[in-house]
Amino acid sequence: MKRKFMLMLLTPLILSNCGGDPAPAEDLGPVDVILISGQSNAVGCTYSSYIQSSMGEDKYIEFYQGYNDIKMSYDNWTKDDFDKPVQTYYSQNKSNGFVPVKLGQGNGAATFGPEIGIAEALHEKYANKLFIIKFACGGSCLKDDWTERNSPMYPKFIAYVRQEMNRLSLMGYRPTIKAFCWMQGEGDTYSSGYYGTYKDNLRKFVTNVRSDLRTLSGEREIPFIDAKISGDGAWTYWAEVNIAKREFSEESDNNFLVDTIYAGMHTNTEPYGNVDLCHYDSASEVKLGHLFAEAFEQFLMPIEDK
Repeated sequence: MKRKFMLMLLTPLILSNCGGDPAPAEDLGPVDVILISGQSNAVGCTYSSYIQSSMGEDKYIEFYQGYNDIKMSYDNWTKDDFDKPVQTYYSQNKSNGFVPVKLGQGNGAATFGPEIGIAEALHEKYANKLFIIKFACGGSCLKDDWTERNSPMYPKFIAYVRQEMNRLSLMGYRPTIKAFCWMQGEGDTYSSGYYGTYKDNLRKFVTNVRSDLRTLSGEREIPFIDAKISGDGAWTYWAEVNIAKREFSEESDNNFLVDTIYAGMHTNTEPYGNVDLCHYDSASEVKLGHLFAEAFEQFLMPIEDK
């Protein structure tokens, strides 16, 4: 009877672990993680099909097949037009965990974002040691949607990053956030109440991100990689927003700004016959990824440590 009683006591303990997350089968080692966020040019609203004419058929096939050695988890949102009395937010296109970077990971199956350029630039050197987490919202503005911890998009962003970092840990990796890439600002170009406060709002937003994700970055201040917005004509006060970005980048050695205008990126040729000035043309969207990769590579683990 005593033996039977002991078995009855042990059984609930055994069963209680059945529904939990399984322990990783092995330690897969340290990996670097890059965050991407912002609005529609971070989401990716550039049509994949135009790569065939802007970069060639071979490059289109390479991007279409994707990069099995660079994986990304993504959740791409959009915001209803800002002039509607009640604004709504919804997820347009998302992955279920980490998948190889390829075309079709923008706001829909026909579009792509800066992840393509990042993967193209770094997949050979950092194969299976670099992961991307992308959470962005088309149509969003910094002031209304990201600045405060209770803004509509901010808590969703932080929760998604934490969820996906935990996913990597459960897969057996030891992930560390190495940089945060931000492609946003177009939504704040319409009035002085927005572009005039952009630098202060950006400072508050980045401070919150660094604080809230510090335990996932090895207790280091996360490098912030910003990008200038386009001056092709869609945004009224684009220059003022870019000035605010530049001034913020000068406040810290861990703030960086990639100059998309100097790099020759443009929005004024695609789609053919119905140009979309709001979103980068295909070669320029790939270039955005290249610029981000060039800026954050210095923070990745040395090759010999991988």
